[in-house]
Amino acid sequence: MTMDQRAPHPHLHGLLPVDAHALLARLLEIADDAIIVADDALEVVLFNEGAERVFGCPAADMLGRPVAMLLPEGLRALHNAHMRTFAHAPRAARRMGERRDIQGQRVDGRLFDAEASISHLEVDGRTFFTVILRDVTEARAAARALAASEARFRQLAAAAPVGIFQADAAGACSFVNDRWCEITGLTAAEAAGGGWTAALHPADRARVREAWHEAVSGSRPFALRYRFLRADGTETWVDGQAAAQPGPAGSVAGWIGTISDVTASLRQAADLERAKSEAEAAARAKSLFLANMSHEIRTPLNAVIGMTTLLLDTPMSEDQHDFARTIHASSEALLACINDILDYSKADVGKLELERAPFDLRHLVEESLDLVTPRALEKGLNLAYQIEEGTPEALIGDAARLRQILTNLLSNAVKFTHQGEVLTTVDCVATEEAAVRLHLAVEDTGIGIAAEHLPRLFQSFSQVDPSTTRKYGGTGLGLAISKRLAELMGGEVKVESTPGRGSVFHVWVRLERAAVAPAMPFLQRDAPALAGKRILIVDDNQSNRRILARFAMLWGMRPSTLPSALEALDRVRHGEPFDVAVLDVSMPHMDGVELARQLHQCPGAEALPVVFLTSLGQRPAAGAAGDGARFAACLSKPIKASQLYDTLVATVNGEAPAAPQRPDVAPTPPRQALQVLVAEDHPINQRVVLRLLKHLGHHAEAVGNGREALEAVARRHFDVVLMDIQMPELDGIQAARAIVRKRGPQGLPRIIAMTANAMPGDREVYMATGMDGYLAKPVELRDLADALGRSGASPLGVDPALAELAIDAGRLEHIRSMQDDSQPSLVRELIDMFDGDSTSHIRRIADAQVRGDAPALRTFAHRFLSATQNIGALRLSALCAEIESLARQERLEEAGQLVEALSHERAKAVSALAALRSRY
Repeated sequence: MTMDQRAPHPHLHGLLPVDAHALLARLLEIADDAIIVADDALEVVLFNEGAERVFGCPAADMLGRPVAMLLPEGLRALHNAHMRTFAHAPRAARRMGERRDIQGQRVDGRLFDAEASISHLEVDGRTFFTVILRDVTEARAAARALAASEARFRQLAAAAPVGIFQADAAGACSFVNDRWCEITGLTAAEAAGGGWTAALHPADRARVREAWHEAVSGSRPFALRYRFLRADGTETWVDGQAAAQPGPAGSVAGWIGTISDVTASLRQAADLERAKSEAEAAARAKSLFLANMSHEIRTPLNAVIGMTTLLLDTPMSEDQHDFARTIHASSEALLACINDILDYSKADVGKLELERAPFDLRHLVEESLDLVTPRALEKGLNLAYQIEEGTPEALIGDAARLRQILTNLLSNAVKFTHQGEVLTTVDCVATEEAAVRLHLAVEDTGIGIAAEHLPRLFQSFSQVDPSTTRKYGGTGLGLAISKRLAELMGGEVKVESTPGRGSVFHVWVRLERAAVAPAMPFLQRDAPALAGKRILIVDDNQSNRRILARFAMLWGMRPSTLPSALEALDRVRHGEPFDVAVLDVSMPHMDGVELARQLHQCPGAEALPVVFLTSLGQRPAAGAAGDGARFAACLSKPIKASQLYDTLVATVNGEAPAAPQRPDVAPTPPRQALQVLVAEDHPINQRVVLRLLKHLGHHAEAVGNGREALEAVARRHFDVVLMDIQMPELDGIQAARAIVRKRGPQGLPRIIAMTANAMPGDREVYMATGMDGYLAKPVELRDLADALGRSGASPLGVDPALAELAIDAGRLEHIRSMQDDSQPSLVRELIDMFDGDSTSHIRRIADAQVRGDAPALRTFAHRFLSATQNIGALRLSALCAEIESLARQERLEEAGQLVEALSHERAKAVSALAALRSRY
C-alpha cells in the first residue's frame, strides 16, 4: 500500500472531515517549502509544488528518480550512505547540515544555499524518508554581508584616529573602540551603560549629561566641546558628535558617535593668539617709535624748511640764494623720505584709509606732471599726457592718493630716463552705471628692467639692483606704496620692461562717477571758433604731434603734422595755406624760432600766427632770430588742453592770449587778515609759524601751552587757533575740547591741529575732538595758507569763497538747474529748510547714542546723511557716514565722539550756506 492509500491516523479520524486525505494532500502541495518523500530505495515518491519551485522541475520528472540528484554531484554517494545510517538511528528526525551549511542543486545545475530537516518512519515494514527544505540563498547572502559590514566596522573602529562609541535607543553606551578608551582612560567594560560619564571632567559633567539627555530625548544630533579627566590627572579637550541610527517606522534604533581630541589644536590656537597679541604689541611699539621719530625729525625740519622758505624771499646774493635753495631742496627730500616711510607704515598695519570726494581727472594728471616737470627739464626729457576719448573726467575717490601713485610712477620714470620722453596715457577699460575702472599707463624710454628683477620691483626697501640705489638714490618704497594704494582702490599695478629700451607701468583703480560736470569748452567737438581752421603742427617728437593732432581734430580743425622744419617750409613755399602754426622751439637742424622767421618770409604767410611750444621757463624773446621771428603766444610743455584751446581761439581771432596761470612760489595774501593764535611750546617753531603767518598777511600771537591758549581765547577774539598737540600743562586735544565747548554760534575760533605726529589715525582723532583742520609739520607756507582757507575762518563771518570749501557749490548749482517758474527760489528754500531741520536731526542722533540704541542711531544718521548730501554739506556727510558705520558695528562709544562734532560742523555748514544763499 502506498502512502496515499493508507487510512488516516486513528486519532484524526473523528476530527477531520470525510475528505481529510484530500485536504492533507492539498496542504502538502501548496506549502512554500519543498517537501520530498523518498522510499527505502532512496527514490522520490512525493514531490510537492514547493519542491517544483525550488528545484525548477516538475514532479512527474522526479518521481521514481534518486533523491541524490537534488544534491551537488560530489556529495551524492556520501549522502546515500548517511541516509541508510540515519534509517537505523534512534532519532526519528534531525536538522540537516548541523556541522556545515548545505546546498541543493537545481535541475539546470545551479547550486543554492538551503536549510533542511529530515525524518524517517516505518509504514507497513518499509522505511520512508521525509525532507522539508527551504532556499536560504538570499538570507545567507544578507547574513554574510552583515557579518562583513560588522567586521569592517570593527576594523575601522580599531584603526580610527577618533574615539567611536555606540549607544542604544535610551542612550546607554554599548560599544567603544580602543581610541575612545585611550582618550578617556576607561576600559570598554567601565564605559558600558552610563559608566562613561565617570571620565568626564567634573566641571563639564553636568552640561554634558544635560546635552546628551536633550539629544536622546529629542532625537536630535549631539554636538559639544567638553573635557575628559584621566585618572593620572591628564585633561583632554574633545569635540563630541553623535547621530541617531534610524529604526523601523521612524523610530531610533540607537546612537553612533565620535570624540576627537582637540587639545593640541586648542593649545596651538592659544599660542597663535598669544603670538598675535605679541605681534600687535610689537606693531604698536613700532608705530609709537615711528611716531616719536617722526615728531623728533619733523620738529627741526619745521624750522629748516620754514626759515629757508622765508629766507628765499629776502634780498640775497646769487650764491646765498643758491645755498638757501640747496638747503630747502635737501630738506624737502628728507621730508619726502619720512613721508614714504610713514605711508608704508600706515599701509603695513592696515590703517591707510581712503577719502571719498569729487575730483577732476585731467587736473589731477596735470598737477602730477607739474611736480616732475622741473626735473624732466633739467634732463631734457619730453613730458606728455593723453586722456583717451570717452574717459570720464569727473570722478569720486581719493584724489591725493591717486596723485601719489601717478607722481611716484612719473618720478621713477624721470629718474631712470636719460633721454627721450615720458608719456602718460589714461583711459577707461570698463564702466558701470556708477563705477569706473580707470587705467593709467606711464611709459618711458629709460634704462629698463631685466625680467629676472621684475619680481623684486614692488618689494619694500628694495631696488632691482643695489647699484641703482647708489646711483639714483631713493628708499625703494615708492612702488611698494603705489601697489598698496592701487590694491586699496580695488585695482593693481603691473609693469612691462625691456632693458635699454624703457618700461611701461600700468595702474588700474576702481572709482565712482561723479555728477555730470559742466561741459568744458576745450572738450567740445567742432568748436565754433576753431572748426574748419587749418593748423600747421611741427614737432620732432611723435607723441607731441599725435596729441596736438587729436586735439585739433576734436575741435574740428584740419591739421597737418610734420616732424621737421624743412618739410614745413616746403609745404608753405608751395602755397599750402594755414590759419595758425604750432611750432616746437627745440628741434634739430632748424629750431622753431628760425622756422618762424623763414615762414614769415614766404609769400602769403607773412602774417601767419605762430604759437611756440617750449620747455618750462624757456620762453624765447620775440627778436631772438631777428625781426622776422614774431610769435603770438608761447606754451610750456607738457601740453595742456585748456591752455592750448584758449591760446588757439585767441590767436585765430587776432586777440592776445591770456597768460597761463602758474603757481607762484608763495601764496597770495588773503583779502582780509585773520587773528591767529599759535599754541606751540617749541620756541623755534613759534618763530617759524609767526613769520609764515606774517608773510601771509595775518596777525598772530603765540602761547607756550594749552592752558595759556585757553586764557588767551577767553581774553580776546581769535579767528583761528593753530594748536600743537604735544604741549606741557594741558595738551592740544584737551585744550581744543575746552575751546569747542565754549565757542559761539559762528563756530569761532576755528582750530587747526598743528603736529609732527603723522601716524595712522592721528587726523581722525583730532577731527573727532571738534578741530577744523590738520596741518602736519614741518609747516609749509602753501600748506598753511590752504589749511587756513579750508578752515572756513573769516574775520567778517564766512567768506563766500571759503564757504564753497565747506559746501559743494556744484551741488547747489545742480539744484539751481531744476528751478523753474513754479519754483523760482528752490535753492534758498532748501537752504532754509536745512537750517530749520538739521537741529532736530542732530538731537535725535544724540539721543539714540546716549540711549545706546544702535539701530536707531544708524537710522537717524542715514537720514541726516541724505539731507546733508542733498544740500552738499561735505564734512557733515562724512561725519554722518562714519557714525552710521560705527552704529552698524555697535561701536557706540566711538560714535559718541563724532556725535559731539556734529553740532559744530552743522554750525559751520549753516554759516557757509548763509554766505552762499545770496547767489540764488
